[in-house]
Amino acid sequence: MHRALLIALAAGALALPASAQESHLAAERYDNQKVVRVTPRGIADIQLLERVSGDRWTCGPGGAAGEADYRVREADLRTLDQAGVPYTVIISDVQKLIDEERAGQDPFHDRAFFDAYQNYASVSSYVNTLAATYPSFVTRISLGNSIQNREIFGFRLTSPVPPLGGSPRKPVVFFNSEQHAREWIGVMVDLYIATQFLETYNTNAAVKSLLDTYEFVFVPLSNPDGYNITWTTQRLWRKNARTINGTVRGVDLNRNWGVGWGLDSGSSGSSTSDTYRGSAPFSEPETQILRNYALSVPKLVASIDFHSYSQLVLRPWTYQYTLPPGKAAFDRIGNAMVDAIAAKTGASYEYGGPDILYLASGTAPDWFFGTTGAIGLTIELRDTGLNGFILPTSQIIPSGNDGLAAAIAMVSGLCRADLNRDNFVDDADFVQFASAYDVFLTNSADFSGDGVTDDTDFVYFADGYNQFACP
Repeated sequence: MHRALLIALAAGALALPASAQESHLAAERYDNQKVVRVTPRGIADIQLLERVSGDRWTCGPGGAAGEADYRVREADLRTLDQAGVPYTVIISDVQKLIDEERAGQDPFHDRAFFDAYQNYASVSSYVNTLAATYPSFVTRISLGNSIQNREIFGFRLTSPVPPLGGSPRKPVVFFNSEQHAREWIGVMVDLYIATQFLETYNTNAAVKSLLDTYEFVFVPLSNPDGYNITWTTQRLWRKNARTINGTVRGVDLNRNWGVGWGLDSGSSGSSTSDTYRGSAPFSEPETQILRNYALSVPKLVASIDFHSYSQLVLRPWTYQYTLPPGKAAFDRIGNAMVDAIAAKTGASYEYGGPDILYLASGTAPDWFFGTTGAIGLTIELRDTGLNGFILPTSQIIPSGNDGLAAAIAMVSGLCRADLNRDNFVDDADFVQFASAYDVFLTNSADFSGDGVTDDTDFVYFADGYNQFACP
């Protein structure tokens, strides 16, 4: 379907755009502000930039070139010039981009859902539309409530084809976005992937195979309070809405997960920092809710945490330079995702670890991989700095196609019988499978998704063993 039907069913949410539904009268303005790309020469430059800016867009500095993007006032450029800090202006007028973004939400513009960014109410309505239009494929779920009591909702998406071996549920792939409130494109990409899965199930053999084999769980708004702030008062707000000493300071949700939490090299202990990690791992209801849902799933096999910007596919570990176990499998899948994006849209993405971006401790993908064993990846979506977080609406569908290509490549590339993730299903994997099979009540070699390793899983493993090489 049925683009026209989706437009009609979503008409209630789209009759007025988010900008018309929520007032911007008190919105913070960013006049005379720019974004500069800096290559710090040392710690003194970094300290100066942190003092002058306070808003580090790429959360660096990091990467091979040590580059990082900062939002600064026009008057602060003189300070950088006097200190000899090398920089390039990549966004000359932040407020102009925001004004253009808001103009794109014209209430009288005849548009489809993916022609504009959507607020919380519109996203919720759209999920209801998907569930109503595809009742045998989509089930809305409620995971819990945020600090400000907004529902964190999502939906389960799979085909009516029954799970393998009579399992009550298929293995789960988990897609979430918007841990960082200002990264609006992630919400739209999450929903675009789901919509394309549904619309192409009967015509795309790869999509049909995925939905027949796996269940996909989408959580498009992991940080609804922060998202509301970006729609009402501070477009560039990053964190959640945690109140500290009577003031909304916020916690960076993607520094609040349990694996690698608390390292100053990848987060901050200061509540005034945009990378403030919170008072303890999972101190925030939003991360607790996502964690608890993931742990409730009998068999979680893969996850993507959508962010922007930089056009990257990132593997664990993000909190340290030590390579993860099974790096060979991550490399195979990650590079396949980058290649799939290039073939689909022509966009250039890069795959790697913290060496191509920066250290970040307490992130969701590290927790998903470190705790559940699932393939856990981050995708930093478009662009590479021309617009940063304020990506034009014309880039929504192209970004959605980036995400779609990456998602299909990742899940199609899962080689679940390769238990040691060396890209071959061989005797070493048989030893691991036999150990789990003997214990029985373990899901370490569970292929059916029922939470145990039994005869059904042996049949699946044997098929993979006969194939020998991973796709």
